[in-house]
Amino acid sequence: ASEGGLMTAEFRPWSELVEPFKFDMDAPFFSMLVPTVDTTRFSYLLEVLIEADRSVLYTGVTGVGKSVVATDALRRLEEPKGLVPIFINFSAQTAALDTQLLIESKLEKKRKTRL
Repeated sequence: ASEGGLMTAEFRPWSELVEPFKFDMDAPFFSMLVPTVDTTRFSYLLEVLIEADRSVLYTGVTGVGKSVVATDALRRLEEPKGLVPIFINFSAQTAALDTQLLIESKLEKKRKTRL
């Protein structure tokens, strides 16, 4: 069995895996994640897909928690997995060059032309 009982080789309802909410007075309101069946399911699937070196794209209407779920799951990743999350907020004013420069600023330069 793994942490949280997710790898027990048996089917269980997602509702059994939802962790209790821990309120943090110092956390900004919009960064709080209240665990629900959906947030538990989406976080788990994100972690499994990252472990399998697969890309993930969350879609949905504004305000359903896509960014909060993804950010929470990425922050809980162990660093030895070789991943460094970069959080980028896009809007109608986001330019491709700005995005490229932000991503490149987080990369390690190996040679003059290779990051």
